[in-house]
Amino acid sequence: MIDFQKELSKFDFFTIDREFAGHYNETAQVIDVFNVTLRRIGKEMSNANIQLEEVLVQAMEEKEKDRYIAEQKATIAACEEAKLSLVQGLVAVLDQLENIYRYALKNERGSWSEQVQFLWSDTSAILLQQGIVRVEGENTLFDSRLHSAVQVKEGSNIPNGLILEVLRCGYMYQSRLIRKAQVIVNKNDGGSEGNEQYGRD
Repeated sequence: MIDFQKELSKFDFFTIDREFAGHYNETAQVIDVFNVTLRRIGKEMSNANIQLEEVLVQAMEEKEKDRYIAEQKATIAACEEAKLSLVQGLVAVLDQLENIYRYALKNERGSWSEQVQFLWSDTSAILLQQGIVRVEGENTLFDSRLHSAVQVKEGSNIPNGLILEVLRCGYMYQSRLIRKAQVIVNKNDGGSEGNEQYGRD
């Protein structure tokens, strides 16, 4: 009868498969290195994903910022239009005050006329504080950028182009011309050019 235990004890499996064991050890090392590399790649991919998310968030923030800036610009433009409309409305009110002022100049009646003239000067100072400049120009030379000649008179002893009378004031708001002043201009050159040289409109 065969004693299997005795027979098996004669074989040294580790000695016989030493080459195999060596390959096993090398393979394990390669797998370990491969696993380390995979882990590193996974970590880098994770970092890349985080960075990509940050970039996307920043891109969305930039879009939101651009949209916000566009909205603010539109709001500012609307406010400027509203202010300009308000100034134009104020000019219409000032025209009524000017009517009283012009009437007072031509119909002087003591203290009443003086009071109206004082009021006219006082409102000019108040308007200036708000960036509104009254354009008049009586006894100054005609300037087609600021004045509109609605009438021309001939006076030989008066300089040519001198504004004789302001019929209606003009106004500027923050260096922007709202309306030209309507004036009467002197002409003494003896020519036949008419009102055109004074930029009548």
